[in-house]
Amino acid sequence: MDELNMMLSVIENPTRRRILEALVREPHYPLQLSRELGLSQQGIMKHLRMMEDVDLVRSFSEESDQGGPARRRYFPTTGFTIVVDIGPGLFNTEIATHHLEGPDAERSEVKSGRMLLDLRQELHAIDEELDSIKDRRAQLITDKESLLEEVGQIVESDYQDYGARKVVYEYIKHPDIEGRDRAMSMGLRDDIVEMIIAGLEGD
Repeated sequence: MDELNMMLSVIENPTRRRILEALVREPHYPLQLSRELGLSQQGIMKHLRMMEDVDLVRSFSEESDQGGPARRRYFPTTGFTIVVDIGPGLFNTEIATHHLEGPDAERSEVKSGRMLLDLRQELHAIDEELDSIKDRRAQLITDKESLLEEVGQIVESDYQDYGARKVVYEYIKHPDIEGRDRAMSMGLRDDIVEMIIAGLEGD
């Protein structure tokens, strides 16, 4: 299973999403999660083991503050962003992952005089900038869809063969892919792909 499918298989479950939402705030032990989510501890453990298997969370042992047996607290280890674009002529999926520092990582010193309200303001400014980027990206996607619709009209008009249309779409949308790799991904012979592309570039 590739990275994107693996992450999607994790977050498609609403309970796992709620567990991750709790863990990014602070490490939790299963009983805490069980109480917060209103689920059995056995059910919580099943989800935690699944996420541990794909290295999305890890745990560490912590001595009980009430003299009882040690318990395990869980924390997230991988941050990720998934982008899926679907529109006329457009289907694109991307995932970006990054390692998250565990609870035992060295922390930078908190700057003196920093108040929670100051940090809240800084976070708000970042959120506004992210919204601006999101709006600009949405506009670029709309522009891309418009161009791809135009490409589709030309391809439908000029190429009667389904395989040829497929090659042309790939050629237009992925200019960085070599002909041989393109042929392999589509299950076509190299010479057929090269002939179609030669016809395009000869126009």
